[in-house]
Amino acid sequence: MPAISQFLTSLLTAMVLTIACTTAAAQEHNRLPQIGTTGASFMSIEREQLIGDFYMRQVRARAPIIADPVLDSYLTEIGQSLVRNADNVRYPFNFFWINNSEINAFAFMGGYVGVHTGLIQEAHTESELAAVIGHEVAHVTQRHIVRRMQEQQRNVPMTIAGIVGSILLGMASPEAGAAGLYTTLGMSNQSQINYTRLYEQEADRIGMGVLADAGYDPAGVPSFFGRLAEKYRYVSKPPEMLMTHPLPESRIADTRARAENMRQVNVTSSLEFFLAKARIDARYTKANTNSELQQHAQSDDPMMQFYGQYALAIRALDDGKAQQAEQILAPLLNADPRNRFFLDVQTDILLAQERYSDALDMLNNAYQRSPNEPVITLNYANAAMEAGETQRSIELLRHFLLENKNHVLALDLLTSAYEKSASRAAMYETRAEALALRGNFKLAIDQLHTAHNHTDNDITQKRLNARIDQLRIQQQRAEDVM
Repeated sequence: MPAISQFLTSLLTAMVLTIACTTAAAQEHNRLPQIGTTGASFMSIEREQLIGDFYMRQVRARAPIIADPVLDSYLTEIGQSLVRNADNVRYPFNFFWINNSEINAFAFMGGYVGVHTGLIQEAHTESELAAVIGHEVAHVTQRHIVRRMQEQQRNVPMTIAGIVGSILLGMASPEAGAAGLYTTLGMSNQSQINYTRLYEQEADRIGMGVLADAGYDPAGVPSFFGRLAEKYRYVSKPPEMLMTHPLPESRIADTRARAENMRQVNVTSSLEFFLAKARIDARYTKANTNSELQQHAQSDDPMMQFYGQYALAIRALDDGKAQQAEQILAPLLNADPRNRFFLDVQTDILLAQERYSDALDMLNNAYQRSPNEPVITLNYANAAMEAGETQRSIELLRHFLLENKNHVLALDLLTSAYEKSASRAAMYETRAEALALRGNFKLAIDQLHTAHNHTDNDITQKRLNARIDQLRIQQQRAEDVM
């Protein structure tokens, strides 16, 4: 099994945030407690955020996160629509993709939710995808991690250092990491199952309510879980999610009964859902061959036609056939000229053909309609840099980062723009911010010292000194968290 799969398995186990787990019988539904507001005496919200921030920095550094503005925007929009309809939201949520074909998702402290590319490939509808995300949002809002840690602390002393250390060890040596994790948790299997059962029941119940309130079909929960359980019932190696947390009939029946009693929503999946699936298929999971995509493009189903044509355009572009890609994409772009999925690919086509003026004109018009929108802004900045207009790129990215200061891709692009413009101090300073977001505080501080040496401006030097002090404090806090 790949190391990253083991890493995420350990992550899910350590944080006790599961998508599928043994549940109690359906008659227990109405006795479930509202436990989300508890745990405050064990860990404050501020400390929970601090731990989540630290852990996310490690994930950015080590996990195969997809830096794709189009996919990021799509996932964030689904996630935030669910968060807006959830109770007990104590801090902002962040959603990100993991390039992994395993069917899985996970969440941890601080409102961070990761979704595998394999999950959307398995989902048949947007409501099924949203169902899993809503379940993870419920785990976070109900503070299930803190509750689990609090309960475990009563039995066997446990440190965050032990948990996170085992997870990080699991990246290099999966078996050693798992062994260290189980030793750290020091719990019996029965106690883990019993306690997780309550979490899963509550996450199902609250997650389905959030799902319906956000306008999705709550039947997406039993539909997805039921199909997954049936599909892999007799296989020798089921998905990682089912291997670690099986789906008994009781849970599927439970969610089906809940969906039948809830307000039914006749929801159709958006075009963006199919385009996101196609983009992931074309570039990441490679679930379909080109011949199969051709069949989709000729389907009687309009959504599958979009799926096939869009994926084929991306495949042609990635194979160095820009003209062919443009011909395939043209009818899609003509039908929906403001669609971000299409604009993104068309930008890359124009840049591959060195038609820089066309790319900049197209993106400038889009930017005027939607200033600072992530997909348009990042494409515009990249196109400007490729066209040799580095100052325009720098201005776009700096303005974007005022509202999105933790956007790693934007920082990486800005670092490149400063390098091309020979702005050495600014380049090192920006690179330091990207390194800090990946948890490498030591190297980030070194970069700031180098930036200091590349400027004679007294105000800039003072700002850099102040930032060095801030990062040292963050570095110390990260060590204290452990």
